[in-house]
Amino acid sequence: MPAPIAFSMLAYGVSEVGTSWSKASTITGLTIGGIALILFIFVELAQKQPLLELKAFKSSDSTRSIILTWIVQLVLFGAMLIVTLYLQGVMRYTALETGWILTPYALCAGIGNPISGRLFDKIGARPLAFAGLAVLSISLFILSNISVDPSLWVIILCICTMGLGMGFSMMPLNTHVLNSAPRRLVSRVTPLTTAAQQVVLSFAVAGLTGYLTSQITSHTANAGADANPLNAVVTGYGDTFFLSACLTTAGVALSLLLRKPQQQEEGTADGDNPDLAMMGH
Repeated sequence: MPAPIAFSMLAYGVSEVGTSWSKASTITGLTIGGIALILFIFVELAQKQPLLELKAFKSSDSTRSIILTWIVQLVLFGAMLIVTLYLQGVMRYTALETGWILTPYALCAGIGNPISGRLFDKIGARPLAFAGLAVLSISLFILSNISVDPSLWVIILCICTMGLGMGFSMMPLNTHVLNSAPRRLVSRVTPLTTAAQQVVLSFAVAGLTGYLTSQITSHTANAGADANPLNAVVTGYGDTFFLSACLTTAGVALSLLLRKPQQQEEGTADGDNPDLAMMGH
């Protein structure tokens, strides 16, 4: 029961943050959500068969990988939504035209995934995650300087590089999460990451759209009466892309802390030694 309350109230509070930190709705959402989240963590840790296996976070390697995966998901889901809103709201493309413009993202991600899969076996997750996140960061910094009348080809180029960045970072990070988790918890890590992805998606949508709205409102209020209102809107989009780029840059730094997972096995929950026959020895 605490989980739905925690995640829904936190998502609501994050969306309200874009308007004001001091609003009663913001404080209420974040407070209730935070308390429910703490209660949920304690309940899950006390269960022998928890809904989400939070003990996976005891592995520092796994924790870093999971956090990096969250950053990639947060940035990509949020940024692609903001790009879509910009294409339709500012550049006045139809939904069909916007879909065609975003198609290179999926194609480039499809190209990057198998390449990163082959390279992962040879060089590991760290260089791939670093390169993918660096490309994402550069693309978002370029988009943060977007203008009222930008070149469509620049936007498409950024969309392509974002797809490549996703392809080179997401698969290695997901695999690294499984490799670095304690072996007895591997089967429980996938439900954890899947559930977290849905939560991160809601936070990305609520947080970045809320921030976008607040920035547009702020720039509109600061603009003069004779100013073009579209300038304030575009500046708000640029600020949102810049925030996403900063989050990705933090991910670039965190990716340098990834290391090759230790091959030693932890004991079971009951303290017994693992069955080596089950490990292929």
